[in-house]
Amino acid sequence: MKKLLLYVGIMLLCLTTGCEYKDIDRRIFVVAIGIDSGEEEDFRVSLKLAIPQGEVTKIDEKMQIITEESHSISEALRLMKSRVEKELDYVHCKSLIIGEGLAGRDIRHVLDWAVRRRDIQLILNFAVGRPAALDVLKVKPPSERIPSNSLIMAMSGQGTESPFIASVYSYQLMRDVYEQGKDPILPVIEAEGETQFRIDKIALLDKQKVQLVLNPEESRLFNLLTRPDLRTNFPARVDESEFQYYTESSKSAYKIISSEPGAPVVRYKIKINGIVEENSTQELITHNLLEKISDAGEEALEQSVEALLEKIKEKRLDPFGWGLRYGTRHWNNETEAEDWAALFPDLKLEVAANVRIKYSGLIK
Repeated sequence: MKKLLLYVGIMLLCLTTGCEYKDIDRRIFVVAIGIDSGEEEDFRVSLKLAIPQGEVTKIDEKMQIITEESHSISEALRLMKSRVEKELDYVHCKSLIIGEGLAGRDIRHVLDWAVRRRDIQLILNFAVGRPAALDVLKVKPPSERIPSNSLIMAMSGQGTESPFIASVYSYQLMRDVYEQGKDPILPVIEAEGETQFRIDKIALLDKQKVQLVLNPEESRLFNLLTRPDLRTNFPARVDESEFQYYTESSKSAYKIISSEPGAPVVRYKIKINGIVEENSTQELITHNLLEKISDAGEEALEQSVEALLEKIKEKRLDPFGWGLRYGTRHWNNETEAEDWAALFPDLKLEVAANVRIKYSGLIK
């Protein structure tokens, strides 16, 4: 009986056709996806393709961009397969750009499609493309050797460590869209011609669309409040002298202090240790002057952060997760969301900065 089963198994193996694996020379790798609003259909989907080369020593890899309009994203991808001779492979796709026009209406359809695709990773970087996603995909910096590699390195933080860039992966965006008490954010990528892009703004969204775009200075402050040890510089003015200090270390934390009679208070504490990086005068920097720079830096930082928080509160947005923090400290699960929504317009915001300039750089 065992021998019979063995023979049957061998015969079945001989009849199998094998897996659907295709060699690398029969594939085209999709490295970035751009989705805009279509002119005639609902979506205009663009794919940036990296064409594999036989020689690994090739300096410049070949790339191709194909675009298709359709009423659905999936249908657009199926139509694109009829325009290339090789199989589209998404395993190396690391960037998905949503056009500014589409992001201003609704991102949920695009997000839902991206997380459902079994061949697209959940560490896909999301961003808003300005003026359109296709314009961002067309950018090819002179320093780029691998198609879309400059975009991937900038958005993931593997390359430049910019204080203006916020990396958002698809699993984070999905969580923030459906998490009660926290709103999602997205970096904004602006195409400047065909050889350069700029990422120095952050878009704040409600659960559906972009409601507010922060300017570069506000984006830096936002990252200061959400990331530890932000490497950047801030101004400090002492009398008529302008100084710039570099943040060697930084951290930010907040508490929500609520009392029955009044509205809750969101109290931020920011601590920065820095060094003087730029001096607009030839004045000798002494210990007394370092203390003055520290005090001036604290005052300027507190005013800037308070203005940013008030601006975000006026838009009824919560990218910091204040509502989520409030819910974790109250046990009335049935009404805590409604209670927080009622309290939010009357929130009081307080910022206390502690800036300590340790030394004046290499020049003593």
